Amino acid sequence: MSGLRRRQFLLWAGVAGAGFPCIRRALGAGSSQPVLSIGLIADPQYADVDPAGTRFYRQSIGKLAEAVNHFNRLEIAFCVNLGDLIDREWRSYDAILETLAASRHRFHHVLGNHDFEVSSDLKARVPARLGLTRRFYAVERAGWCFAMLDTTDVSLYAQPESTPDHAEAAAALKRLADSGAANAQTWNSAISGRQLQWLETASKAAAKEGRRVIVFAHHPVHPDGAHNLWNVPEVLGVLDRNRNIVAWFNGHNHAGAFAVRNGVPFVTLDGMVETRDANAYAVLNLYAKHFELVGHGRQSDRTAAFGPDVS
Repeated sequence: MSGLRRRQFLLWAGVAGAGFPCIRRALGAGSSQPVLSIGLIADPQYADVDPAGTRFYRQSIGKLAEAVNHFNRLEIAFCVNLGDLIDREWRSYDAILETLAASRHRFHHVLGNHDFEVSSDLKARVPARLGLTRRFYAVERAGWCFAMLDTTDVSLYAQPESTPDHAEAAAALKRLADSGAANAQTWNSAISGRQLQWLETASKAAAKEGRRVIVFAHHPVHPDGAHNLWNVPEVLGVLDRNRNIVAWFNGHNHAGAFAVRNGVPFVTLDGMVETRDANAYAVLNLYAKHFELVGHGRQSDRTAAFGPDVS
């Protein structure tokens, strides 16, 4: 067990909210204890189907149960599912949500592309099935604002065909494909202008209170790759204008990734569904000026400083 894994976790504190301003608390610079800790999973993609390639869909139930049991032994603030809880079929939600029900910590969800691999008449019910009253929202803890984005906002899979939203997404994908972009893929999507304005407004409100923002999302925006959002420049523009957004965590690319841009770390977690036996999940420990990602199974440990606004 690594030194990161031996760290003692901060005691449970506070409650989640869905707006701003965030709860304020001094971030104890130089403390050996994290300000708070968060459990993270990405891409279980459970379905009661046979394996395909490196994806072992049925095994995700046992892997998720292992992660939940581990989180239950820790004093963490909450957990985040970074999307793709299921792979297909509405009935898949029954078994995977029953597994999550064993968690003593609250799970917050962001939406992934496979979460909408259900019949057209059920697509609109997916957010509510995950307990979401809003598709993008904020969670507040210990002086931090956590922006839970909906990166399925403009997509071919989240809306039924023959709808204006589907047509809008098809047009956006065609424009990107015509440019030869590697991320012009049907499994990707874009964040709407309305949601980007929400993130901008929320981040500016947080900045006025001297607070920092961490983004949780399904799709990546950095480094460059075939799994990235369709409108990466617009999303990164919001981050560039709001330097109190200090980190971005996502799933979607099962191989995982890590990069730093303009002092901001971007972390893609490994997909839980990959491989028959090896799990992948993490505990995120937040400190005043940096984070430690404690990986379990295939997930690597990461340590990185926060963005340039941290003095």
